Amino acid sequence: MAFLQRFRDERIGLLLALPLVLTALPAQADYDQAVRAANEGQRYQAVAHPNDPWEKLNRKIFGFNETVDTYTAKPAAKAYRKVVPGFIRTPIGNFFDNLRDLRSGVNNMLQWRWRDAGQNLGRFGVNTTLGVGGLFDVASDVALERRSSDFGITLARWGAPQGPYMVLPLLGPSTVRDTVGMIPDDYLAFRRYMDHDLTSWTVLALYALDLRAEVLDYEAAISGDRYNFLRDFYLNSRAMAAGTYSADDDFEFGSDLEAQEWDEDDW
Repeated sequence: MAFLQRFRDERIGLLLALPLVLTALPAQADYDQAVRAANEGQRYQAVAHPNDPWEKLNRKIFGFNETVDTYTAKPAAKAYRKVVPGFIRTPIGNFFDNLRDLRSGVNNMLQWRWRDAGQNLGRFGVNTTLGVGGLFDVASDVALERRSSDFGITLARWGAPQGPYMVLPLLGPSTVRDTVGMIPDDYLAFRRYMDHDLTSWTVLALYALDLRAEVLDYEAAISGDRYNFLRDFYLNSRAMAAGTYSADDDFEFGSDLEAQEWDEDDW
């Protein structure tokens, strides 16, 4: 379950996020200051991340999550990929993607993004019927695009502030806004409408296992401090999803949404 929140379903693949992560590196002025301090025999201390005031606590929780992942989730994901052939894993992934399309469609409606909502709900309808309950991705063959969203992004579109970055036990990276958004999103979770508890938890475990297996191939791309890398990746990808990312301003973490303009196509 550690990766359900870490990559938040639609997390724009890790490789696609690498250019965004690079924009979050310290500005040249910071490097110059470090060099000057070193030349003067001073001890340079990096400025704390403006959106991570709870870094000390977050790192402790992050360490706990990494330990759990190392000894449970990651070995299980490797075994899953080794034992379950790809032609079976693909329909399983399609099934969960189809459920996320429904959630995304509802949230895009709440954001007044009717075109995106139509794409998502159209995908859900086509894949649920013609795709045998979502096991087969028929919608992509008829040019229906996935426009992923969630209630955290909905809150962002409504102008809710992002709040500090935080690491949740077992759930991974989040922000105050995204953590609040997880509550209404959970009401659209498939498992909530299952009468049998064991089946519900089995579906959730399979969901987490399949998702963890998907990111195994991308872990080699993580460099340097894993905590910093994943924090910057998460904040950048969420800012892009919320429409607040700008490559021209060195990415101002936690920028307000009040100045954001609505696209004409959204009305």
